[in-house]
Amino acid sequence: MQWFLSGEGASDLGIGSPDGFKPGPMGLLLAKMAASMGGQLNFEIQATFEYVGKAQLGEEAKGMRPVKKSVQLPGAKREKETGYFFTNARALARIAGRHQAVHSDTVIAVLFRDADGTASAGRGHWHDKYNSMLDGFAEEHLTTGVAMLPNPKSEAWLLYALKSAPYQNCAALEDRSGNDNSPNSLKGELVQIAVVPDGDVIKWACEQIGSGEVDPAQIDMPSFNKFRERLHEVLDARH
Repeated sequence: MQWFLSGEGASDLGIGSPDGFKPGPMGLLLAKMAASMGGQLNFEIQATFEYVGKAQLGEEAKGMRPVKKSVQLPGAKREKETGYFFTNARALARIAGRHQAVHSDTVIAVLFRDADGTASAGRGHWHDKYNSMLDGFAEEHLTTGVAMLPNPKSEAWLLYALKSAPYQNCAALEDRSGNDNSPNSLKGELVQIAVVPDGDVIKWACEQIGSGEVDPAQIDMPSFNKFRERLHEVLDARH
């Protein structure tokens, strides 16, 4: 089984380094959840996964045919703001699909995007973005695509587990702004509660996941639950 991952940077799924791939908090959460569901995603074995950066997705998208309106799902109006997510999912699906065709191997594609960060502010509502990602996978006939779309961003999932009263009041976090420059931002709150003498909040968050302080089995948030359900569905379909 081969995983194809695409995120936004070091603070989510991870990033490449001279020493190999360095998983971020969302990458470690994904690996822990996959293991609990009978899958395997080992970041120490490069042959089991491929990380696809935004630039590579952009190059892939240049060669994609436009989608004819007649073949879109009924009522699935592709607005400009959600087209970003649709196109990213299509591009990742094409890359994963080529591997599958050549190697006859099972592939799982996981596309991570923040729903409402500063780079994507205004790009539609959460459900529209989520469905656009699944539609993008479906357009390229990839049935094993997983949308990892925190609402409004990944810090909300981490704060749900790490705040002073963990695993409570999830709705309040999902209703917060994803803009890092907004008052009482999610990122700012995570920085405040982090115990990091060296200032490396990403490293600290990864350590909390590794130690079990962040337990994905206890996270109960609408956007996280959709991700978990889809991952479970895709892994179960292998059997």
